[in-house]
Amino acid sequence: MGLAQEQIGNSRIDQAVRSPQRGEQNQRQREELRRRARLLNRLSLGFCCAICFFAVWLVAAKGASIYSMNYENSRLQAQVAQQQADNANLSSQIAADKNPANILAKAKKLGLQKPTKTVTIPTTESGK
Repeated sequence: MGLAQEQIGNSRIDQAVRSPQRGEQNQRQREELRRRARLLNRLSLGFCCAICFFAVWLVAAKGASIYSMNYENSRLQAQVAQQQADNANLSSQIAADKNPANILAKAKKLGLQKPTKTVTIPTTESGK
């Protein structure tokens, strides 16, 4: 039994000597895993931030284009309303100018009236 006890004692001593080395290795492995996990977390956070920034930018760009289209639409509607008012004004002027009494008054004003006397101009027989 002395030999068996001696071997058991030696194996316990080896384990005791190896334990700190294994503990250090395990600790190093855990630290390396923690570093990798931190790096992965940072990368994931950065990726999520980039995706969120892109989404916000996309929404803002669409909002700006919608705002610009609405502005253009309202400007065109104002132009259409102004043109319709101008057309209505011109239509009323045309209706007033078609009235025969107005036509006669404008003609007299311009000196375009029917002569009261007919004047004949004698010409020579040769037409010269």
